[in-house]
Amino acid sequence: MRASFYLIFSTLMWGLNFHLLKIMLSSVHFLEAGFWRYFLGTLALGLLGHRSLNSFKWEIPQLKGIAIVGVLGLFSFNLFLFMGMQYTNPINASLIMSLNPLATLLLAYFFSNSVIKYYQLLGGVIGIFGVIFLISKGDVFHLQALQFSKGDTYIFTAMLLSSCYPIWIKKYVSNISSPVFTFATHLICFIAFMIVSPLFSHFQPFNYSIRFWQATLLFGIFGTAITYDKWNKAVLIIGAENAAVYMNLIPLFTTLFAVVLGAEIYTYHYISGGLISTGLLITQLPMLIQRYFFNH
Repeated sequence: MRASFYLIFSTLMWGLNFHLLKIMLSSVHFLEAGFWRYFLGTLALGLLGHRSLNSFKWEIPQLKGIAIVGVLGLFSFNLFLFMGMQYTNPINASLIMSLNPLATLLLAYFFSNSVIKYYQLLGGVIGIFGVIFLISKGDVFHLQALQFSKGDTYIFTAMLLSSCYPIWIKKYVSNISSPVFTFATHLICFIAFMIVSPLFSHFQPFNYSIRFWQATLLFGIFGTAITYDKWNKAVLIIGAENAAVYMNLIPLFTTLFAVVLGAEIYTYHYISGGLISTGLLITQLPMLIQRYFFNH
């Protein structure tokens, strides 16, 4: 249950992150938003994991996995996601990102010799349909009218990178403690933003509003540092394939936060939420049965 709590917390924060990012992007260029996010996130991770960092002995072979996840799984993912949002609409982007759990299952099958169980596939498909129902506001036939742009290609690339992220975590964290690995990969991502962002944005931190800094602090510390720390720990406990299906909760939590902020809730919210929860339950049910009925 600890892993489930970590994953639900992570997806809850990622759902909130969309609203926090919207506040940040109203004041700064998206690359600068990435800079401040990972500056605060890396700083918080360093403080949280300072004991592990002080006792850890770095070795050259470990840098490969850290570089791959930091550059591809974090920096490149954010880069393609924000680039795509400049050319496509939120419906297209959310729909493409909802393919994450199924893509993770397939990628894990082809590249890490993982076995796809029928209930994982069934739960993933039901969850994806729930996401589609949510995004289309209950009118799935509306999806036929979507027009795909070059931005959708960027979003699809971001989706593939995010699908690889839990697989890389499972592969490269075996000989590195989770706090050290999470800090190191975020540090790589921050360094990349630190190099690139000044080329496209002029930093004026003293001119930003209090609302911007409130959103940035919450985004960087809770929505980045603590969230990724808990997510990575959960992946090590239950595996990339089981963790990936929780990604279907992100659109649901994003909608719930929108409702809290004043948006109106409709019938399709309840239906899509039920479908997403059902898909998640189907994926986790065999593991829960094994844990609570056969191990006691």
